[in-house]
Amino acid sequence: MNKEINEKIKIFFDELKNNYNENSNYFKDVIDKNKKNPLYCPEFIIISEWIIYSIILFFIISIIWLIYDVIRIVYIYTYYKTYYIFKDNKRLLDDPLFHQINDFIYYNDYISYDINLFWFIITIIFLLIKIQIFETISDKKDNFRMLKYFCYLSIILLIIYYLVNYKQIIRLGKAINISNRIIYNNINVDFINSQKICNYLYKKNEMDYKFVYGKCNDVDDNIGINKLYDYIKTIIDDIEFNIAPINNIDINKFKTLTDKNGKLYKDKIISALFTYQLLKYFIDNDLIEEAKDFFSAFNIIYSPNIYLLRKKINPLIFLRDNNILVFDNIYEYNSKMKYALNNNKNIYNYLYAEYTKRQNIIQDIVVEIFNICKYKFFSVYNYYFGIFIIFIILLIFYYYYLKK
Repeated sequence: MNKEINEKIKIFFDELKNNYNENSNYFKDVIDKNKKNPLYCPEFIIISEWIIYSIILFFIISIIWLIYDVIRIVYIYTYYKTYYIFKDNKRLLDDPLFHQINDFIYYNDYISYDINLFWFIITIIFLLIKIQIFETISDKKDNFRMLKYFCYLSIILLIIYYLVNYKQIIRLGKAINISNRIIYNNINVDFINSQKICNYLYKKNEMDYKFVYGKCNDVDDNIGINKLYDYIKTIIDDIEFNIAPINNIDINKFKTLTDKNGKLYKDKIISALFTYQLLKYFIDNDLIEEAKDFFSAFNIIYSPNIYLLRKKINPLIFLRDNNILVFDNIYEYNSKMKYALNNNKNIYNYLYAEYTKRQNIIQDIVVEIFNICKYKFFSVYNYYFGIFIIFIILLIFYYYYLKK
């Protein structure tokens, strides 16, 4: 048995060696013919040679990267699928159907795509262009026949993938983009910093080995609803000190009030309610490390540009798959809320109604994303599995039929 296996391995490596020699001779022929009749810069032979050498080098690198990329994506899917089956307290991120959201790019309402798939197809197109260049120089059309088949089949499969999936791709991209914009626009950094929710800079002591500079350290110890009430109280006090007693201000006037930096007071309070609720979800669902990452200084403070959303963390992937309801009714007009708002229930009712509108939008989008990824979306991993199967079939066909 071992002898037969060793013999097959030897045959396989012999074929690889023969294939290498054939292609080496082919590339030498391309180089020699290009010297005699340069395809590029005929007046500068040296430049023409270097261009051909560069094309050959990138051609080889592209093939290696292509094989690596297919195997990598198939491995990622297999790993996460196996990991997801045996893992307790699963997050959406642990499910490969949702893990692919990390690589999803939203461009506009008509264009969304997976960044890995984008570079994969670009590489395929470049390979076909390079093969065409080699064939033009050498006048030989069949040296990379199987590779061309692989490239054409990959493109055909991609077209089928997009035709079947286009509507859901656009819906998913739009939903992710809208949810991220609403979430990041409603993260109140002033609330986080003024109430010292996150410890970005200093260890508690020398034995604090969990501390990571820039992350939202100690968030589970620092969060508390009393800090939210304190923050609301400071805003109301600021209004009363700079403008008028809060009970002398009607709702229409309150909607337009701004602080010294031009920020609406109503938005500061609503975003604080939103931020605290999101923090509470992370803590209540034992997502401490995820909270540290999401509320890190780099993600929240040092990269505030809302147009760089694709470089920011998508918080939805951290949700527990058995609890995708981020928001619940935790805010009541109790004694502490009354004190914070100086007994103004009209303002409470207005703020709570506006906050509820925003949270409902997010919650509806979360449910939509969940349903698309779980039940409607033809996963990009299926495409890669199809490519992997095509690759294996062509490889077997080449070595066991064409080579005989």
